Amino acid sequence: MNIPFRFSVSFLLISIFLSACAGHKPCPVSEPVWAKPPEDSAISGSSGYGNYFVNEDRSIWASAWWTEDEEYHLRPSEDGIKVGWFRPAGAELKITGQRLDGEAPPLQAIIPCCYPTRFQATGLAFPAEGCWEVTAKAADSILSFVVRVEP
Repeated sequence: MNIPFRFSVSFLLISIFLSACAGHKPCPVSEPVWAKPPEDSAISGSSGYGNYFVNEDRSIWASAWWTEDEEYHLRPSEDGIKVGWFRPAGAELKITGQRLDGEAPPLQAIIPCCYPTRFQATGLAFPAEGCWEVTAKAADSILSFVVRVEP
């Protein structure tokens, strides 16, 4: 094999790799903050520090417990994961989610009724792998964050 041929093959392989990557968008995963959530009578004992996604005015918090374990990854599931939220006391929590990097059915949020304090337990079920934006609304407050759901 002569040098020009090797160069041509290498150039061709690099070109194929770069063109395949050109359509792939990186997932801008949100970084949680390490913080102590608001005190709430619905939680027995004192709330401890943990990873949370928190909006600017600190009116909505979403636990990001899975980010504390490097071995755990969000996965598509019909059952979903449990996520604890803090929102304006008694306000109805609405959660939506959409995949940012491809087609998929919307996120399924399981939101039980009747949590009168700031705390609200939920389930979030991601129907497919990929890059997902989750948006929560309660009263006049909004929190959005992005997560990666692994295969």
